Amino acid sequence: MPKLSHDLLPIYQLELAMGNEVARVDEPAGTKCPYAVVFKHALHKAEIERELELSRSVKYWESRDRHYPQEAGYYSEATGHAVLGPINGV
Repeated sequence: MPKLSHDLLPIYQLELAMGNEVARVDEPAGTKCPYAVVFKHALHKAEIERELELSRSVKYWESRDRHYPQEAGYYSEATGHAVLGPINGV
């Protein structure tokens, strides 16, 4: 079990249950993100938003800056932690 913030654990668990695999864990993952779990495949956004009741502190985010990996996922405003995967089609 990662040391991921509690508000992101349901996303992590759902991704594993749906067959996604952790590609890497970044610690730190940047100046504003002390811990990130990056999955091998894109996150199941539709299923996450349909099946989970996410905390108000959890926000969706995408990085399309070509200088960095093209990733999308969720971050916690409370802790700065993130759960990400590659953006489909990029």
